[in-house]
Amino acid sequence: MYDAAAAKGFPATTIGDVVERAEVSRRTFYEHFTGKEDCFLAAFDFAVADVGARLGVTLGDVPQEDWRARIRLSWRAFLGALAAAPAATWALYIETFSAGPELIERTTAVNDGFAAMFRELHRRARDRDPAIVEIAPEVFSLYIGGTAERIRHCLRTRGAAALPELEDLFAETAFHLFGKSAADS
Repeated sequence: MYDAAAAKGFPATTIGDVVERAEVSRRTFYEHFTGKEDCFLAAFDFAVADVGARLGVTLGDVPQEDWRARIRLSWRAFLGALAAAPAATWALYIETFSAGPELIERTTAVNDGFAAMFRELHRRARDRDPAIVEIAPEVFSLYIGGTAERIRHCLRTRGAAALPELEDLFAETAFHLFGKSAADS
């Protein structure tokens, strides 16, 4: 589904495109999915679970208190995963918006989850450093929305291979939101 949607755009993608790339029959496809939207939803859910597992492994040994390292390593792992799967990344960041309201709702829910993760990192940072000011929850949603837009821009202009170059921008922006730059320790 990722390859077909990235190559043709989701609206133009047919079940034939998907089964040809997957080297399965239409019958097999319909044993698993009700249509291309259902297939895209499953691919989306798989990608989210995969990236979540990668983040868990990456952050497994990083102390909860080390919020700076957790922010930086989260972005490094996330952007690296996106760069490693360019068709999936294009499909998930670009084609999702033409794949129907359920996909848009799921994208919003995933972004809300990332915003909650950064809110929790901010809370932990404030627990360790009272000089870090409280931030309205909506700011984290704005931050995640802004990073998603930068990812889409990079995909359109430079391609998925350039996504890891966004790590410093994303991490430093989070540090500034927290009221600290990377140099402030």
